[in-house]
Amino acid sequence: MKRLVAATIAAILLISLVGCSNEANDEVLSSRDITAEPIVTEEPVTSEEEVTAAPEETEIAEDTGSVKSDEEEPTEEETTSDAMGVELTEVSLTMYATDPLNVREGPDAEYEALGQLMVGDAVTVTGELSNGWYRIDYDGTVAYVYGEYLREEEVITEDDYTDVESDDEYYFQSEEDYLILVNKTHLLPDDYKIETDYVQGSYEMEKTAAYYCKLMIEAAAADGINLKVLSAYRTVAYQQKLFDRNVQSRMDDDGMTYEEAYADTAINIAPAGGSEHNAGLAVDIITENDWDTYTGFEDTEEFAWLQEHAAEYGFIMRYASGKEDITGFIYEPWHYRFVGVKYAADIQASGLCLEEYLGVTE
Repeated sequence: MKRLVAATIAAILLISLVGCSNEANDEVLSSRDITAEPIVTEEPVTSEEEVTAAPEETEIAEDTGSVKSDEEEPTEEETTSDAMGVELTEVSLTMYATDPLNVREGPDAEYEALGQLMVGDAVTVTGELSNGWYRIDYDGTVAYVYGEYLREEEVITEDDYTDVESDDEYYFQSEEDYLILVNKTHLLPDDYKIETDYVQGSYEMEKTAAYYCKLMIEAAAADGINLKVLSAYRTVAYQQKLFDRNVQSRMDDDGMTYEEAYADTAINIAPAGGSEHNAGLAVDIITENDWDTYTGFEDTEEFAWLQEHAAEYGFIMRYASGKEDITGFIYEPWHYRFVGVKYAADIQASGLCLEEYLGVTE
């Protein structure tokens, strides 16, 4: 009996132990089920290896080492390029100058002037450049002009120019005409007539000379140099009064005889009809703060600028030091004469006065 009770108790204990073991196993499984669920983020996470393996936005060209961007490469333009690096469209046109116009070696105002076109001059245009300049055939030479002052023949009307007959009779028909010699022995003809334009304030010059003088003044101002015009075009009648007044002043103030006063005046002021001012081709220039001409002008920055740039606009210093016996006038560093762009640089470089350059020194 005792053995039966003992066996029964042992069986009960064994069953209890098995049940506890199953409950423990159930807890472990439950824990594993929770931790094994995948973690999901807002965006997929890329591993470090995947990041470094991702393709770059740009690639290096192996042969040149240059970087190629993912932007589309530009296609080749239809236009060609001129020798100066400006885009050029080939054309073949006959065009006409509407204003006096510099002809230059290259398509920019910085290039040297080869000459100039006068109003109405015809020119063959061989190319239109993207910067507004035209390539032209200039006496068999490739040259350039600014296109704003050219027009095609078919758009020219009678309103563009003054009366044709009047233009044909105008004194200045070519660049060579601006080399006219005006001095004490070469007076202007009685029928000399010009058209004038304003230069600065109330001062006027012959229309073409005025155009270039204004360009020169503007160019100087752009360089910080202010050129002041003291005298420009004078009528023959005014010139006579100016001469007579100076003769009288020398007699009154300096006690000179008429002959002495006349001779002294004549080396400073030209006689009526013998002044380049009467021709409308001369301008007296001084510094902004001065009110009279003086030889000390040669020591100013204005004079230095004119020595370097005046010829680019067709002007020369007319009465040089050391040339008094030839010109008949004192040294005047303030007196500038328009001879035209075509010849100004050559005259200046020669070191000759205008009489010598023209071979007229009697």
